[in-house]
Amino acid sequence: MRILQVIKLKEKGFFGRELMHNVVVVTDEDGTTMVDTSLPENFDLLVRRLKEINLSLEDVSKIILTHSHPDHIGNAEEIRRTSHAKIYAHKEENFVPHDFNLSYEEVNKEMPVSREEFYHTLSRINQIKLEVPRIDVKLRGGEEISGFKVLHTPGHTPGHIALFDGENLVTGDAVRADGGLLPPLSFFNWNNEMALKSFSFLTSLPYKRVIPYHG
Repeated sequence: MRILQVIKLKEKGFFGRELMHNVVVVTDEDGTTMVDTSLPENFDLLVRRLKEINLSLEDVSKIILTHSHPDHIGNAEEIRRTSHAKIYAHKEENFVPHDFNLSYEEVNKEMPVSREEFYHTLSRINQIKLEVPRIDVKLRGGEEISGFKVLHTPGHTPGHIALFDGENLVTGDAVRADGGLLPPLSFFNWNNEMALKSFSFLTSLPYKRVIPYHG
C-alpha cells in the first residue's frame, strides 16, 4: 500500500507574512520518501510531526529536493546522517550557496510590504545557516521514483522539478497557492518566462490534487 501524507510547517517573518511549508511524505513497500525538508529552524518540529504519523527519521530512505533554495534543502543532510537516505535532485540544479539580491521595489510591486519588513526578511534569508546537501542521484526528468514521475520544470531555478503520480501533483515552488493556483513570485525566479511556461504545463495536467510547497 502506498500512503501520501503532507506535513505542514511554517516560516514566520516572510515579508510580513507566515509562509506555509508543505513537506510531502510517501510510504510504500520500498520505504519512506520525503519531498523537500523545510528550514533548519523547523527540524525538531519536523521530527515531531513525523512521530505523529507513526514515522521517524530512521524510516526515510529517499529525499527528493525540488530545488536548491534553503527552505527546501535545510534539513536534508541532518536527515541523511540519521537515516542514510539517498538524496535526489535534478542534474541542472546549482547547490552552491548564494545571497538573494532583491530590491524593495520589485518585491513591493508583487507582494506589498513595508521597507522594515523587507529588509528584515532579506537579511534573515541571506543568513540562514545550513549544510549543503550532497546529491547522490542526479535526475534528468522522466524517472519513476516512489510512484511519481519526475517532471523537469525549469524557471524558478534551472533544475526545478515537480512530481506527478497521475492524481497527486507535487509542484515545489513552480506553483503556489494563494486564493487559487498562481505562478511563483517573479522576483525569486531564475527565468520568469520559463517559470510561466512550467506553471502552464503543470496546471494543464489531469491531476486530482495539487500540493504546492507554499500555500
